Amino acid sequence: MSWRDLFSARATRRTFLRGGALGAAAATLPLELQAMPKRSASLRLPFEPLPPSKADEFLVAKGYRQQVLLRWHDDLGNGTFGCDPDFTAFMPIDLLEHGFDLTRAHAGYAPRNASSSEGLLVVNHEYVDPRFLQKGADQHTEVGMSVSHIVRKDERWQLVKDRRLNRRYDARTEFRLTGAAAMIDGGPIAIGTFANCSGGVTPWGTVLSCEENFQDFLEGGLEWDPKIYARRHYGWIVEIDPYDPAATPRKHTAMGRMRHENVGIRVGHDGTVVAYMGDDKRDSCVYKFIADRKLRDPRDRAANLAILESGRLYAADFSTGRWILLDSSAEALADSRKTAIDAGATPVDRPEDLEIHPRDGSVFIAMTNNALHGNFYGHIVRLVERNDDPAATEFEWSVFATGGPQSGFSCPDNLLFDDAGNLWMCTDVSNDSVGRGIYSFLGNNSLFYLPRDYQGGAVYRFAVGPIECELTGPCWTPDGSTMFIAAQHPGGHSAELETKGPTSHWPDGGNAMPRGAVVAITGFRTL
Repeated sequence: MSWRDLFSARATRRTFLRGGALGAAAATLPLELQAMPKRSASLRLPFEPLPPSKADEFLVAKGYRQQVLLRWHDDLGNGTFGCDPDFTAFMPIDLLEHGFDLTRAHAGYAPRNASSSEGLLVVNHEYVDPRFLQKGADQHTEVGMSVSHIVRKDERWQLVKDRRLNRRYDARTEFRLTGAAAMIDGGPIAIGTFANCSGGVTPWGTVLSCEENFQDFLEGGLEWDPKIYARRHYGWIVEIDPYDPAATPRKHTAMGRMRHENVGIRVGHDGTVVAYMGDDKRDSCVYKFIADRKLRDPRDRAANLAILESGRLYAADFSTGRWILLDSSAEALADSRKTAIDAGATPVDRPEDLEIHPRDGSVFIAMTNNALHGNFYGHIVRLVERNDDPAATEFEWSVFATGGPQSGFSCPDNLLFDDAGNLWMCTDVSNDSVGRGIYSFLGNNSLFYLPRDYQGGAVYRFAVGPIECELTGPCWTPDGSTMFIAAQHPGGHSAELETKGPTSHWPDGGNAMPRGAVVAITGFRTL
């Protein structure tokens, strides 16, 4: 049975029809006629939902405050903030002193009493747009990751220009490959990281970054020397230690090579560490990595730093509800998609973000879309492991939410839970399609809220990004009072830049060139 048949069987007939023929019809309505999907009269929301917007500004719900914290080219005191931010992770400055709460994957495993007013903000820099580069800038230093020391004073966040902790990992940085494919193509040293999309946080205080569309750099006409950048040194999960600038950053080959979007980590009752991953490509697979080493003592950081260096890689067969164990040889790991498909795993519709529900441990998967099979709006899948065991080889799954005009969202991407189990979701309609054609009902890409008792139907818009941007990488402070979120590639469809200028001038306004930036949103009740 194909993924198309599986998906149709799991979606109710009413949902499927509304997302199909009726959804296409609704998409032709004027924006103002489809602005606000109706909500249940009995539902109490923590904010008044926003209507769609096509304005060149960042909007948040009434009663909340937003502040542009870091933007492209900002001086960190030790390097500059990179291009097009994606994933963000707030690492409390005192996390290693307080230890870890294994029930709070959605909060980076930080306990509630860890600092929510000072920390290290780790940010991925996914793309580089040569059209917007400053004169004389080196594109190799615009990508990768940044670590920034930030503090909250007088209700505002600000950068601390800390030359010891602030730093960049870019296309010039040396990384060490680990695992079965460590020696591939001249390893174990790999030069640089790029195409860093989303990521994850470990319960030992490190940050994981996912190398996604590396082929855009190696094949896209940019000046990347193949003698330096061996093709199979990219497409891995990267691990850095934000608290130790001297630590060697690593790429873990045991976790497979693919177009990684993110990684969601769950710890079993016996200390088994499991990482869930998706391959952001049409007709690609969902994966699970089970580490060989267990998390015996979260405080034993020296031992835990090696946990992701070896383990078993599985891929999901949605037709049988089974995890398929994959070949762990170097060549097989280096082409994980082919290995998974050959083994019988199910190709699905662009699996991007995978996140762990804080109350029941189920896995939520954003299936962004697949136009090749008529899935223009995408959906979210919920996966439940047998006996609530993350190391199980069997699972059940269902369609949790379906995109389209009937629900008000399209192309789900980055996901974030709060302590109560409410789901926050960023949309990712491509910058050449967002707000146009069948996506007109959405307006600009947005951040939506799905209540914990969501049973289908409408979702609720909390924030809207500027023109042609994608909202990415939301994360919390430990107490839930601040959400950090990135606005990536505003004005990304500025096709006639030389004659008409950019389509966006956010965040600086006026005639300024657009710059991707991280925004701090405050006003939330603490978790």
